[in-house]
Amino acid sequence: MRVQTKVLIPYVQKALIVFGAAALLYCGGSVLYGMIVQKIDSWRFDKTVVSAAPSDIGEGEIVGRLEIPELNFSVMVLEGVGDEVLAAGAGHVPGTSTPGSTKAGNVAIAGHRDTFFRNLRKVGIGQRIRLTTAKGVVDYSVSGTEVVHPSDTKVLESHGNSELTLITCYPFYFIGPAPDRFVVHARAIQNSSTSTGAERVVKKEHVRKTRGKQR
Repeated sequence: MRVQTKVLIPYVQKALIVFGAAALLYCGGSVLYGMIVQKIDSWRFDKTVVSAAPSDIGEGEIVGRLEIPELNFSVMVLEGVGDEVLAAGAGHVPGTSTPGSTKAGNVAIAGHRDTFFRNLRKVGIGQRIRLTTAKGVVDYSVSGTEVVHPSDTKVLESHGNSELTLITCYPFYFIGPAPDRFVVHARAIQNSSTSTGAERVVKKEHVRKTRGKQR
């Protein structure tokens, strides 16, 4: 029995090395894919000339740019929270308030903790968050954070203010599917909304058409 075990050990070690290398390549490829898509979407968003903002943004289309200057944090936001969308950027949660609106309502945006939303672990009360869309720019101030269960949908509710809610998995360094969600709450700063002049129209291009499937 001991002889058989000794014979098997080298094969097991090699198998683990191969598995580890494959996992690293997959993770590295996913991160690289996201970075490339972000660069392309950011360029498109900045260069797109517009006359009016679209009222029917579909799954995977560009919504705007989310930034936290103090954290050197910037990510393009797409519509939806499907796997393909979140592999390419942050996603606006359907059913929550329209990004860019200054009316009372809660704009919810989700992102992966191990890619685009990793820096959220450093977020602090009072830090400014900027959301730029075809409608203009709205600045928010972080009012609090909390950790909730994935089934807790109360974080998506509006409290009668112009609000922004950022959601990602938690703990940040958890291996495998994380058990909880880390939530950042922010409120719009009064008179912070600025017009982009002639509003930009974000071209409707689905993730599937422009990027192909995630590998």
